[in-house]
Amino acid sequence: MTKIRYGIVGTSPQGQKFLAALKLSADSRIVGVVDGSEDQAEGKKLVTQFGVPKLYTSATELFEDKEVDVVYLAVKNEDHYESAKEALNNGKNVLLEKPFTRHKVGASELFQLASKKGLFIMEAQSALFLPIMQKVSDLLLKGAIGDLRFIEVKDKYDVTAQASWIKKLSAGGGALFNGGTNFLGIIQYLCGRQFSDWSGFEYNQVGEADTRCNLALKNGDVLVNVLLTTDFEIETKLVLYGTEGKIKIPNYWFSETALLENQQGTKRFVIDEQENDLVYEIAHINHCLQENKLTSPIVTPELTIQTLTIIESLYQKWYRDPLN
Repeated sequence: MTKIRYGIVGTSPQGQKFLAALKLSADSRIVGVVDGSEDQAEGKKLVTQFGVPKLYTSATELFEDKEVDVVYLAVKNEDHYESAKEALNNGKNVLLEKPFTRHKVGASELFQLASKKGLFIMEAQSALFLPIMQKVSDLLLKGAIGDLRFIEVKDKYDVTAQASWIKKLSAGGGALFNGGTNFLGIIQYLCGRQFSDWSGFEYNQVGEADTRCNLALKNGDVLVNVLLTTDFEIETKLVLYGTEGKIKIPNYWFSETALLENQQGTKRFVIDEQENDLVYEIAHINHCLQENKLTSPIVTPELTIQTLTIIESLYQKWYRDPLN
């Protein structure tokens, strides 16, 4: 089987985690990494640590490399749209780190451009490919908790390394913009449909982006309540309540565990020795490319665009100018 050849833009911790996942993927090969800093210190470390063949000085240099099949973009939020557009215009398939773009119009344009050029593009939503998430989806389909009625999400979005820009809307900051993509995508996936209504409140200092928010959403006949914060500690979890029980997924972004409680008792499901969680996402991308698919059947364009629609509409309500 021909290996899919990847290039990575960015040496952030997320970019490094993706590189580590590629090394675990039997049908993938890393071609190179972009480090645009003057001394390329981080990039040189990755070359030594992971045996990266090429170290690029710019994203453009990578995009023009004909050896690369897919580019993974782990760039600043404000650079997502332009970077993805340049990659597509250079004939590259794209995995774009979430949040996909700062506006739904930009997202639509990228999907249209990829389709026109016959290229694959997807928002990075690794949680949807976790084995435990697949197990939870199966339990719901089999009626393990009866009919799904309510979903509770509590989430602490860690911004320790991002404190300088997380409060700046112009830099793509904000608790909802950065943390909302995870639960909005997962709930759409588990429910098998889009949201029909939503509202919410946020807290922010004057002139700054939101540091916490509380949302109420409706997905068909399922009600959803979300508390998302960056400035105090809470237990990160997603709980699904049905007419005959509930399922709890702790640390749902990268969980290995789910707890089922129903009339038969309590049962814990554990995925032993789960690999780097990005491995499963990479396997999905490779399968899509091998099947000549231009979009993911799981992280669909519709899922990504509706997520951005919700976030953008709430920011417009809160600030009168969505993600300015």
